[in-house]
Amino acid sequence: MAVYKIFCDESCHLEHDGADIMVLGGIRCTDEKATSMNKHIKWLRHKHNYQTELKWTKLIAKQIDFYRALINVLVDDPDVWFKATVIQHKERLSHDHFNEGSHNTFYYKMFYYTLKDFLLPDHEYRIYLDYMDTMGGEKTKKLCQVLKTEGREGLKVHSYIIQSYESQLIQLCDLIIGAVSYKNRSDITHSSEVKAQIVRYLEQKLGHSLDYGTPPWERNFNIFRFAPSVVKG
Repeated sequence: MAVYKIFCDESCHLEHDGADIMVLGGIRCTDEKATSMNKHIKWLRHKHNYQTELKWTKLIAKQIDFYRALINVLVDDPDVWFKATVIQHKERLSHDHFNEGSHNTFYYKMFYYTLKDFLLPDHEYRIYLDYMDTMGGEKTKKLCQVLKTEGREGLKVHSYIIQSYESQLIQLCDLIIGAVSYKNRSDITHSSEVKAQIVRYLEQKLGHSLDYGTPPWERNFNIFRFAPSVVKG
């Protein structure tokens, strides 16, 4: 039985954070691939003298070559899968009508759509999420319950909360999700040249824009765009 690891992160996921979108995403690879990627990213850190935790909100303009190298690590390897779910028009969300009045319920639904294609029978899955608050333990338990619905009751899946500084791949996921979010947001009032360069380079590698929904069968880099229904009356 193969063991797969999935490293997840999110952007603009809070209900009232002022952003008009929400992005959830994950990187999926085998346990062995995760180990080799971790070693390679550490080598890249040493090569580029990058000593701080990698965060989209704290990019360093002179380190653009390091960020491009990280994108290559993800995009150039066919055995590494990435998927992002972009929730558009977050202000239209009507949790009272569709999510039992709960933003958390909607959050788990969207993570289900983000991760469900990663999860196949006869394998074991370990999902790693960035620590956000003291409710992390309850969130991981709920996420596993949601992922085991719709005929997946026997799925071997476990989820864990870890600090992002402990995981090179969660930090990589943060970088990629940040680029997807930056491209799709319409409420950004100022531009960042280093962020724009990262977006352009990633789009060049992929051959399409980051505000483009990919076909559902796309594995290496999949973007699922979700637009809430407009509730009338």
